[in-house]
Amino acid sequence: MTPRNYIADQNKFHLSGPPVWWLHQLHSFDESLVVVPSRMGFYYRLAQKRPLLLPERMVNDLLFKESDTQMLASYGLVPVTTILATANWSNPLMWEDLRQRAPWRMGGAEKVSNAIEAREKQAEEAKQAHLDESLTHRAKDAWGYYKKKIGIQSHMWIPKTSQPTTSFVAPHVRTSSKSAPYRPEVRTSWGS
Repeated sequence: MTPRNYIADQNKFHLSGPPVWWLHQLHSFDESLVVVPSRMGFYYRLAQKRPLLLPERMVNDLLFKESDTQMLASYGLVPVTTILATANWSNPLMWEDLRQRAPWRMGGAEKVSNAIEAREKQAEEAKQAHLDESLTHRAKDAWGYYKKKIGIQSHMWIPKTSQPTTSFVAPHVRTSSKSAPYRPEVRTSWGS
């Protein structure tokens, strides 16, 4: 038995429709979601059953004559997303995308809005911190270059931090705790 969440409409492009098992899964995921083949291309429109609050004349004035949005409005549907006709129907990411498009599943519109704003704020702060660090380094370099050009400083780069106390030493190199004076080993080879 085919669920009622697929409307064949005109199906101008003769799309075969989503698999029946997928339609059952969509119905159990959310009963208000409906799939309709597009009148504009080789894809499906996923829409939600929701009563329209706009008068019909406004919908007709604002939307194109052959628009999918107008077609969905005639069925009392609101567009959610587009699904390609060549979609991998068994892809679990499709369900995750639908879950993220439904704010009521994620704690309500206010919670989702706050989470999005917090992520955007964090990204903006990180971007600003990176820009600030970059500009600080450039300003220091410019100041050093200026001092070199006017003759106050002999070279441009002066390390401001102390050298690290530990450094990487290759395993085959001998090190000693005391710094011994350099004594090269000189050998002479008298060959015949």
